[in-house]
Amino acid sequence: MNNEVILPRLDEAMLTGKIVSWLKKEGDWVAKGEGIVEIESEKATIEVQAETSGILGKIIAKEGEEIPIGTIIALIIQPGDKVPEVVAPINVIVEKGNIEIPMAIAAEGIQGSAPEAQMEAQEIIISPIARRIAQENNIDITSIKGTGPEGRIVREDILRAIEERKAVTTQPIREEPVMVEEQILPLSTTRKVIARRMTESFQTPHFYLTVESEAQELVKTHKQSILLVENKSGIKPTITDLIIKITAKALEDNPSMNCAYSDGSVKLFKRIDIGLVISIEGGLVVSVIRDANKKSISEIAQTRIELVQKAREGRLSLEEMKGSTFTISNLGMYGIDQFSAILQPPEAAILAIGCIAERAVVRDGQIVIRPMMNVTLSIDHRVLDGVIGAEFLQSLKKYIENPEPIVS
Repeated sequence: MNNEVILPRLDEAMLTGKIVSWLKKEGDWVAKGEGIVEIESEKATIEVQAETSGILGKIIAKEGEEIPIGTIIALIIQPGDKVPEVVAPINVIVEKGNIEIPMAIAAEGIQGSAPEAQMEAQEIIISPIARRIAQENNIDITSIKGTGPEGRIVREDILRAIEERKAVTTQPIREEPVMVEEQILPLSTTRKVIARRMTESFQTPHFYLTVESEAQELVKTHKQSILLVENKSGIKPTITDLIIKITAKALEDNPSMNCAYSDGSVKLFKRIDIGLVISIEGGLVVSVIRDANKKSISEIAQTRIELVQKAREGRLSLEEMKGSTFTISNLGMYGIDQFSAILQPPEAAILAIGCIAERAVVRDGQIVIRPMMNVTLSIDHRVLDGVIGAEFLQSLKKYIENPEPIVS
């Protein structure tokens, strides 16, 4: 019996994945749950595990290929079984307007639609390598007639168009070379998806609320927690760990904040899974601390340390990046006083943490110096309003200014 290894959908926005490397070779024994291939998604590089034990009988997709989700990339067979004849996966991108859709998905999406819609979705069919060469050479693919199957534009079609353009282009007047002090670098896969998702996020109607809190007790509690936790486990908690715990408690007090927009309705989450924005080379990822409200400071710190290390080594699993219900972004360690974070759809809110800095404030009619901290809440106005956000920030402020009861 053959078992197909399918390129999985690693996140909701994923359409294709790139084969980075095969961890096993044809003929190797593969145990269920063992990593067999590394896939580069739009967020990170993920290790895909075998869903059954057997022999890796056939590798269909080669390293470096970008494959539509749902494509068969390998076959796992049982001892004594014959390896079937298979062809390589079809790497076809359908371009519809400004949207790039894998052909298999496009066909599924237009199934049952009017013939005109089917014709429109199939107007331009182009292989990934031909598309890349066309982009690099500013070739208008709408003017190219494909010679591949079903009119598909292939590499040779683009190369022919480049040569034809050269033939009709007159030679410019020779001029002295101009030194250009600029460098154009292509966006990484991670940066491309950040750009796309940020554009999607700004299309969501959202607003911002900021509150200033006195952080004297937070700093004091942090120092105490370092002594207690580090002496017991060797783990050194950070201010971020305390903020995660405080935020989870504020969400418990204000459960309507723990939600997401979902197809014209609001989805309320029973779990409090805090997403933490982590900076990695080439972009950002969000890792998830599950049940943050039920974890101790030492457990949160341990989980955060592991997730940050995995993120920076490109080893985060799909489970460790999916399903957050509320996200925190902290730039305080960089000396940023205040900023507004971008929503992480479909979540309805994200909290931006500024630095702790001494400022002049008025207390009992006197100007005094206190360590202060600004936090800014970004809110999806489709499912939440200002009063709900303000009540959440009141709870958050209360715990920042008196954190000891909930973090001890």
